[in-house]
Amino acid sequence: MSENAMHRDRLGLTIGTTDDKAAASYRTGVDLHMSGNPGGEAALREAAAADPGFALAPAALTMVLRDTGRRDEAKETAALARSLATRATRRERQHAEAIAVLAEGEGARSFSLMREHLAEFRRDGLILLAADRYLFYSGGEDRQQLQLELLHGFAGDYEDDWWFPGQYGFALGECGRYEEAVGAARRSLALNPKNLWAAHTLAHVYADTKDDEEGAAFLGPWLGDFDPRAPMFGHTSWHLALFELGRGRHERAMEIYWTAVRPAVCKHRSTLNNAASFLWRCMVYGYAPAAGQWDELRPLADGIAGPAQGEWDGMNAALAFAGAGNEAGKNRLAAGIRELGVDGRTTAVEVGLPLVEGAWAFAREDYDAAIGWMAPAIGRIEGVGGSNAQHEVFWDALIEAYLRTDRFAEAEDLQASRLDPRPTVRDLSRLGRAQIGAGKLEEGSENLRRAAEGWRDADPDSPEAGAVDGLLERLEPAAAR
Repeated sequence: MSENAMHRDRLGLTIGTTDDKAAASYRTGVDLHMSGNPGGEAALREAAAADPGFALAPAALTMVLRDTGRRDEAKETAALARSLATRATRRERQHAEAIAVLAEGEGARSFSLMREHLAEFRRDGLILLAADRYLFYSGGEDRQQLQLELLHGFAGDYEDDWWFPGQYGFALGECGRYEEAVGAARRSLALNPKNLWAAHTLAHVYADTKDDEEGAAFLGPWLGDFDPRAPMFGHTSWHLALFELGRGRHERAMEIYWTAVRPAVCKHRSTLNNAASFLWRCMVYGYAPAAGQWDELRPLADGIAGPAQGEWDGMNAALAFAGAGNEAGKNRLAAGIRELGVDGRTTAVEVGLPLVEGAWAFAREDYDAAIGWMAPAIGRIEGVGGSNAQHEVFWDALIEAYLRTDRFAEAEDLQASRLDPRPTVRDLSRLGRAQIGAGKLEEGSENLRRAAEGWRDADPDSPEAGAVDGLLERLEPAAAR
């Protein structure tokens, strides 16, 4: 097949089909996938049907299937792409091979193939996205910096593109470069207002800069105008639910969880992580989830445990097992994480395993044991994967464990270290509680008053806002005396 007879993708690379419908459907499917919109699977299946010999269509479909947790199907389409690519160009053979190796579970080897491929084919955006996602899920204490370095090296190759700045902005934000992250995400949205990944980047910036009000003000309307069938809709809705929890609006947060986040309505590789960490936060903050809500997570958590499929997914399975009181599941998970350690993944045992046991102890209200497990390990939590926003759930539990064991000085020190770049209302509440417990009545009362003001529009029955009001009421007579 002459390369001149082939079509090209949106980024200018030739694609191995001469069929107009196959080419158009492929471009549509890839763009829908890379922007986080629904419909990518259907479009890519149309491309494959229009030209059964077109290797890139099942290769891209593999990535879509992996993102929706359908790994067995992804292996089948990857094998098909690899077979078809034997008759394609070298670029497409390498593209299909890197994706096939990833689908087979050999992430490190796939990443190496991707880097070699991208050195020559720098605008192969789907491979760059896959390489970035591999780093995100791979763990490693320098993972966030590696993601930024990877994408930064390609910034000059995608100056005219809508996808790249949204993805690059996420890496910038995770490394604390918030103004640049916002600028990149907004540039992406200006070029493609329906790029969910750019909106997701802004959600992370609002979370990391602790701005629940602005996060809800942006994300609520944006998601309200977005197709809920999108694979990442559930995860991005999880961010909105957390913003609402931060505002003391548990009823609204639970409504979002019920309609967009829980496993019955969200089918994505992040569903367990979203649902487990949301319910765990509710438990820590005083909004007790129903037993049935925890039980709904069991099939997903069981799929992660024994052998564990990765440290970060394992950490969220641990929350699900702990919340449900499923000790057998927790023990299988712990055994699987130990196996990862035998394979050389030291953070699995040194960081992941203590967090698993710490979560179990916290849910059993054995807060001293929770501190004993979590405190030595939590400073290295980045090494098990996940984002800054996802890590927060474990920091919350540790601070609360200090407070519930009257270790107020440690609670104050830890909470004070986590106030940058600004405190949330919940931060002020916990800091005030710690200071009051440590006898610092004036400082503590001031922070509690600030928390009460921040939660003035909270749900009337908010346990967090109610606890702050009750503590202030008890302090005021003492101050008057």
